[in-house]
Amino acid sequence: MKISELLNNLDVKLFGDANIEIEGITYDSRQVRKNYLFAALHGTKEDGKNYIKDAISRGAVAILTDDKTIKYDNTVFLTTNDISDMLGKISSRFYNEPSKKMKVFAITGTNGKTTITYIIEKLFENAGIKLGVVGTIFYRFGNLSISAPNTTPQSSDLHELFSKMKSAGADGVVVEVSSHGLVQNRISGCDMDVVIFTNLTRDHLDYHKTMDEYKKAKFLLFGKFLAASKKEKKYSVVNVDDSAGRELAKIAAGKVITYGIKSDAALKATDIEMLKNKTMFNVNIEGKKIRIETKLMGRHNIYNILAAIGCAYSQDMDLEKVADGIKKFETVPGRFETVHGGQPFSVIIDYAHTPDALGNLIQAARTIKHKKIITVFGCGGDRDRSKRPLMGEIVGRMSDYTIITSDNPRSEKPELIALDVEVGLQRVKCKNYEIVLDRTDALKKAVELCSPDDILLIAGKGHENYQIIGNEKIPYNDKEVAIKILTEKYGKK
Repeated sequence: MKISELLNNLDVKLFGDANIEIEGITYDSRQVRKNYLFAALHGTKEDGKNYIKDAISRGAVAILTDDKTIKYDNTVFLTTNDISDMLGKISSRFYNEPSKKMKVFAITGTNGKTTITYIIEKLFENAGIKLGVVGTIFYRFGNLSISAPNTTPQSSDLHELFSKMKSAGADGVVVEVSSHGLVQNRISGCDMDVVIFTNLTRDHLDYHKTMDEYKKAKFLLFGKFLAASKKEKKYSVVNVDDSAGRELAKIAAGKVITYGIKSDAALKATDIEMLKNKTMFNVNIEGKKIRIETKLMGRHNIYNILAAIGCAYSQDMDLEKVADGIKKFETVPGRFETVHGGQPFSVIIDYAHTPDALGNLIQAARTIKHKKIITVFGCGGDRDRSKRPLMGEIVGRMSDYTIITSDNPRSEKPELIALDVEVGLQRVKCKNYEIVLDRTDALKKAVELCSPDDILLIAGKGHENYQIIGNEKIPYNDKEVAIKILTEKYGKK
């Protein structure tokens, strides 16, 4: 595609030949090929400007930058005030604007995003509508499945994914949108139909610094990005049991559909029954009522289901098909996932890695008949330290026994992270805990402590298949390790 076509009506100044053909777009100089456009993004650790020369040597014929002083012979320079925003808009053009030609549903919030994407995928599949999924676990559609390095891909990768999914037959796509992705304009150029807000609780303060800045980042999806969408019908689906959600509902773009359990919402869950193997409740939808039955456990999953129903309802989906799709839905990898290895107690693996998510996990487990709950968890290194004692407090109050272990310590010393967590346990005068830094040893110890009818919760990593120690990613998966330990102890010889 010619540069002139890519830039038509965009706020970009062009220095050089507008007729040069562009055959690819990237922000990573190592991925540059002949006739590529290279976007010199400003990263948190590296500045793309430092790699312009390398990109040109690899075949880049055009550079997108905000620095008007850089020039190289025989290279077109495109200057703009906001590189990340412009990269998304240019990438959308390059891939023939796929988001305009398919349904796009986007979800943000601290907790629940992944589960909601899976539920929405199931609901629409049940109605004969095929959706791609872009999120924390995989980017996938049909035979396409890519491990997710980031919850939300960079915009040039995102539009390429949309294009591939559309070509493969997808009718739409459901996308998890992280706060990092919003601030960094990774969804720039996406025309969205429905955006969903789950909740706002403490997370990512190592990046956003304050809860107010974190909230502003989340709200960008509903103000900046949905407002810019060129779709004719646009919806914001908002949890108004959450205080930030109530604030958002007053200012969100598009038609607002509210949901909740306690609030007077458009979609309200009532008559809730939490049984041993299922949850049932009614949903009142603007005068209509449907009965929901689900295998998902816990109050937090009622919110996740309501969010997905809000999305389906906005698209005029038959409510009976909605209820049927939820009943058929099984589980999400690494989210309240039960592990079996012949043991006489329950073992549940979950991704919970924030105070709110950890509390929700333990509360959901407490609804199941049990003798005692044993929780194994850790906190990530080089991340928000302030949430560590909060998580310690929650587990100290809600679990019968706790084992503090390692969870992606990165450059920090695991023993110091554990001490931060221990502060919270001590605040609530909890004595039923120990520190076992090696995660495999921690799981072995937890299994030894379990008696029949207990519940063992393994929290923090969920679907992840690695431990990050220093700068090294070491293969590790809670589910695989737990099954090995359990079958060695309880499996048939």
